[in-house]
Amino acid sequence: MIGSIEGLIRSTRRRLNRSYWAIRLLGLSKLDQPIQAPGLIMVQIDGLSLTQVQNAMRQGNVPFLSRLLSRESYVLHTFFSGIPSNTPAVQAEIFYGVKTCVPSFYFMDRRLCRPVKMQDAAYVEQFEQKLKEKNAGLLSGGSSYSNIFTGGASEAHFCWAQLGFGGVLHAANPLVFPFLFLLYIDIFVRTFVLLIVEFLIAFYECIRGTLKGRLFFEELRFVMLRVLVCIFLRELIVAGVCIDIMRGLPVIHCNFLGYDEQAHCRGPSSRFAHWALQGIDAAIKRIDHTMKQSPYREYDLWVYGDHGQETTTPYFIRYGRTIEEAVQELFGKNLDPVVRRRNLRQHNADGRADLLVSRKDKPLPRGEQPEILVTAMGPLGQIYVKKKLSQAELEFFGNELATKLHIPLVVIRQGQKLLAYTPHGSYTLPDQTALVFGEDHPFLEDIQVDFMTACFHPDAGEFIIAGWSKGESPISFPLEYGAHAAMSVEETRAFALMPVDAPLKSRSKKYLRPLDLRDTALRYLNKEVIGPAAAPEEVPGVLRLMSYNVHGCKGMDGYLSTERIARVIARHRPDVIALQELDVGRARSQGMDQVQKVAKYLEMKYHFHPVLCQEAEQYGNAILSRYPVTLIKVATLPGLHDQEPRGAMWVQIEFQNIGVHVINTHLSIWPRERMLQVKALLSEQWIGQHDHRTPLVLCGDFNAMPGSSSYKRICQKLKDSQTLLNGHQPFRTWFGRYPVSQIDHVFVNPQLKVHAASVPHTSLDKVASDHLPLIVDLKMYVN
Repeated sequence: MIGSIEGLIRSTRRRLNRSYWAIRLLGLSKLDQPIQAPGLIMVQIDGLSLTQVQNAMRQGNVPFLSRLLSRESYVLHTFFSGIPSNTPAVQAEIFYGVKTCVPSFYFMDRRLCRPVKMQDAAYVEQFEQKLKEKNAGLLSGGSSYSNIFTGGASEAHFCWAQLGFGGVLHAANPLVFPFLFLLYIDIFVRTFVLLIVEFLIAFYECIRGTLKGRLFFEELRFVMLRVLVCIFLRELIVAGVCIDIMRGLPVIHCNFLGYDEQAHCRGPSSRFAHWALQGIDAAIKRIDHTMKQSPYREYDLWVYGDHGQETTTPYFIRYGRTIEEAVQELFGKNLDPVVRRRNLRQHNADGRADLLVSRKDKPLPRGEQPEILVTAMGPLGQIYVKKKLSQAELEFFGNELATKLHIPLVVIRQGQKLLAYTPHGSYTLPDQTALVFGEDHPFLEDIQVDFMTACFHPDAGEFIIAGWSKGESPISFPLEYGAHAAMSVEETRAFALMPVDAPLKSRSKKYLRPLDLRDTALRYLNKEVIGPAAAPEEVPGVLRLMSYNVHGCKGMDGYLSTERIARVIARHRPDVIALQELDVGRARSQGMDQVQKVAKYLEMKYHFHPVLCQEAEQYGNAILSRYPVTLIKVATLPGLHDQEPRGAMWVQIEFQNIGVHVINTHLSIWPRERMLQVKALLSEQWIGQHDHRTPLVLCGDFNAMPGSSSYKRICQKLKDSQTLLNGHQPFRTWFGRYPVSQIDHVFVNPQLKVHAASVPHTSLDKVASDHLPLIVDLKMYVN
């Protein structure tokens, strides 16, 4: 009854959801009915490092992300961006499994003989076609928002490889736009108000920054970035993602740029960068809210930063000239006279140094490559020299760039190795990687491999320059105060916030990299094994037991899902699980063997006891364990006529050379019948014959509240685990979303000490069944 009311409420809320009506107005395709397939929403917060997200959580700037971590069974992983630490490289590795696809964000394509940036729409589109030839895109069949690459998505919006709203609005009937405006009127009003507020704040900061000596036109550009990226684009992304969720697309990836843009201009720890985080956090919360109303799929939400940012000083501010001007002067003084005359003629003809190519990066005819070309964005750049330099010349200029121009790191190729120059000396890579990047760098092993690959990239320059090395103060070659793409800890150490049960492969390293994220996403979307329910013990000698009535794996939303039940279990990592109300071969649950499916997902051993058998259909209880388990006894409990049959099962768990006895049961809802069953369990046929010197647990759904006669009768021989904890208020377990009754219990004998007890209340727990799981951590007292 309660489940039916909940289902009606959820159905009504869906039909009142604006995304539902937007789909109809725009004539967008959607699934016809719910499917037993997972959905994945990946949210990228561009440029947010692990350090900054932790700071934001402490300061209360990202309350929703903090809630995921503290109350929704999420884990904050360290995420290594790879080298270069920029969005194109990270997204190519996540979307297509290709590492180090570019040498830097801005480089010269030697095949085209032209400098390119990975925000040149036409070039990025062609570049992605090459990636697609290597691997299928992760986002196949899904949608992509505000990314560099589309990721192989069927629908891409505001991506550099495919600009605009992906043709959705072009195909719509123009008459629907007034209705769409009314449908989203509150968002338009909020956006308008926020635009005004952001514009005023940004303009104030523009004046303030100019008075501090920053360049006026750069500050003015920042005003527009705040307004367009932090507000307008963010709102469009949220609206589009919510629509795609209600359509049932399998995978959705969106990228919020606001923090990254403000961090570039003000620094990664600035209050304005963290101000942008507050808006992004609220946007993710709205996506999560819509995700829980999805009528077609069970979605998972993953949030990650693709890279971090380092607080930097612009090269121009520190040394009074641009890196291009400094390099031009150095090479102009030391190149042979023919090259110097050629440079001078080109400078006189163009009115600027030859290395400073057109700001629009127009193609250069073959044979007209500048003698010296510098492509530098952030703290990573390339220097291309048209003239073929000898090894001695390469080494001379490498040393001069580091010592005379104060570039923290300059690298040249020497056979299969690299020569690295810093203001303090020269080093050979990979042999002396630790001396260049620091022995304590958390990603030293991966950086060694990635950096070598980047420096030997076909489009890398003769000189690779970086704004950071061990012991050097970070600099950025453009005019920005937060930067990334080099190798410092803050640039390369981002984060991934994922559910604890995400199907990560076992790995030797304590951090993830983009390829790990891709592999995990594919495993999740392909419904591969969820993984063992129990992690290595956090507390030695503690056995974690869960009692859980799964309601035939039918949730409060009316959907049938064994995967969801398995995920609830896996998120809390029990060692032993006592399950009630499971179906095997029943028509109402599509004929599936629910016990076998759940056990397979969790990679656990199990025993099942059917209390109801009608031809091929069975219904009953089960015990799953990650430790060896031996079945001792199963039996039907006494009952009255015409009532649902009830039963119990008794197993022994081998835990650290101790046999722990566990009895799982599900008793009647009728007091008289329930008392008969309690007496049977306490008799010599069951608990009465047990050797009380060994640990014993009696658990399950007793349909008995504390104070009932059957509950009191059990407490004469055993103790309720929730009453054995000092200062602990026992939790209610039924019904799921708004628990009002404490009818699930774990009783123990004196040989067991209760270490902890909990009833989780995550959003997944509340919807997966009409009961919440009861979890008890037990320690042994054995004579």
